[in-house]
Amino acid sequence: PRESFYLATKMPLWKLETQEDMEQVFNEQLANCRVDYFDFYLMHALNANQYQKFTECNAFQVAQQLKNEGKIRHVGISFHDTPEVLEQILSEHPEIEVVQIQFNYADLEDPKVQSLAVYEVCRRHGKPVIVMEPVKGGALANLPEAAGQILDRLQGGSRASYAIRFAASFEGVAMVLSGMSSMEQVEDNLKTFCHFEQLSETEQALLADIARSMMD
Repeated sequence: PRESFYLATKMPLWKLETQEDMEQVFNEQLANCRVDYFDFYLMHALNANQYQKFTECNAFQVAQQLKNEGKIRHVGISFHDTPEVLEQILSEHPEIEVVQIQFNYADLEDPKVQSLAVYEVCRRHGKPVIVMEPVKGGALANLPEAAGQILDRLQGGSRASYAIRFAASFEGVAMVLSGMSSMEQVEDNLKTFCHFEQLSETEQALLADIARSMMD
């Protein structure tokens, strides 16, 4: 039954030139998925430049109208830029309901990604967070051997499970998307969440050490 699962998709900027383009693309997406509505609909890959283009195409207004028509349940964004840019977007569009961000223990204080600072903007605005890249494209499942052995000795699960538990332990995180590509990874993630435990202080300290070593 349709109400038994969540379906999400995104509006790709590269298909947009006008407001009419967005309406056409959206209707094609509904038809392709053979559904009447999307549970989550995200403006894709927002940064300062993309935000300007979405604004010119009235994308946020169109999305809100589609929500009023019952074709979208929750309007959101996926975000790739600085905390300052996110602050601007959420201040100008308080109707945004959810924000998808890159968030993992290796990028938490990385000056290029600023995961923690971006997360904190979401929290200040009261927006639920959807986490992408919790395993950093697989890098945190395939750690340098010395770092991996430290986690293995804890015997608390797979290396990927520590990364997923890290992301899911933060207040306001509504969903963690791990990019699974095999049945083994699906089963490992299910095991992690079905018996979920927040990270202990010892585990948090070890992950912080690993993150620092990866930045050196």
